[in-house]
Amino acid sequence: MDNSITASHAQGKGKEPDSVFAVLKKSKDAIAVLGKDKVINAVIGSIYDDKGKFATLPSVNEYFRQIPAEEMMDYAPIAGIPEFLEAAINYTFQDYKPENVFIRAVSTPGGTGAVRHSFFNYAEQGQKVLIPDWFWGPYRTIAEEHGIKVDTYAMFDENYTFSVSSIKQKSEELLTVQDKLVILFNTPGHNPTGYSMTEKDWAELLDFYKHCAKNKQKKIVIVLDVAYIDYVGKPSETRKFLKLLGGLPENILITIAFSMSKSFTMYGMRSGAIIGLTSSQEEADEFSRVNSYSSRGVWSNGTRGAQRLLADVMKNPVLRAKIDAERENYIQLIYHRANIFLNEATEIGLVTLPYHGGFFITVPSQDPKAAAEKLAQDNIYVVPLKKGLRFAICALPTYQIPGLATKTKAVL
Repeated sequence: MDNSITASHAQGKGKEPDSVFAVLKKSKDAIAVLGKDKVINAVIGSIYDDKGKFATLPSVNEYFRQIPAEEMMDYAPIAGIPEFLEAAINYTFQDYKPENVFIRAVSTPGGTGAVRHSFFNYAEQGQKVLIPDWFWGPYRTIAEEHGIKVDTYAMFDENYTFSVSSIKQKSEELLTVQDKLVILFNTPGHNPTGYSMTEKDWAELLDFYKHCAKNKQKKIVIVLDVAYIDYVGKPSETRKFLKLLGGLPENILITIAFSMSKSFTMYGMRSGAIIGLTSSQEEADEFSRVNSYSSRGVWSNGTRGAQRLLADVMKNPVLRAKIDAERENYIQLIYHRANIFLNEATEIGLVTLPYHGGFFITVPSQDPKAAAEKLAQDNIYVVPLKKGLRFAICALPTYQIPGLATKTKAVL
């Protein structure tokens, strides 16, 4: 638009609708006409029970109905309630807090806010951040919204084996043309594949980045999105790799995007934190300053009630045990659903990307958009990605899963 009032840097944004919510609208429109039982809605990344109802943790719901009004509705400090920040760190690491490291936290609206701060405050304007080629779409949106470009590394090789070599190669390529590398990993329970990096993966990559960091001109920021960490196994299994993150060179910073959305089924409360790990106290103090400043300049402060919940949960073993037990029921439900789909896929020869846990299963496709449109003709709604189809197994009632892999293969 030659005469657009919109600022030049903002013109053209939003022409393409969000891929997830665009398909979600179509699925809801179909449900309104045909009814829930006639539509397979494998779109949204929220847990639904086997009656097709939005799932919550009863103890979390009960907590919010009893909390004093001032703790629900009053402002929280810009950086977050101090007890919440401590709780976020302790909940994230549990028994696997690394040694020889300074750890800080600043509240954010979910893990999304933490990714935003990581990109904006640690990537240079106009340069590239590195993300996996299978990725949650808003990573690109967040980067581009802040004048940052995106490059991708191949998560898997031609045999769908995790490709550490590609990550190393792409990291070296970027470090030859820019002195700052910001690289994102979404694990455990990667969205959209369900893959979880192993301790061996982490040990090899951390050794590689330590080697890169011998050049003190280079700064390396590893962004770790752990949104699904509670849905891929026991904490002793899913968090063990975090112990490896200590004692890194001072020119390596780790940022963790902690989210309460999935772990506490409170997506709309928008609560999380950016957690920073560094061997430098000076860098740790600056981490707190710059990210708190950004919070004030973007969303001001976070949701007090959600912060108070986590702080109280970590102080109350009885409440925490109840929430953990309620969550475990949904973890097992999702695994049960996933196993139905994956076992059928194996039987009929439908290829899926490696799944270890989490909310999604992905099927590679040469023409995902066309495949999704064909499935929609049979009232099956999935999210078309660049190279595959994402199935939100978390949202599908169990009775709708048998036959889904077969129908998908027929379309492909």
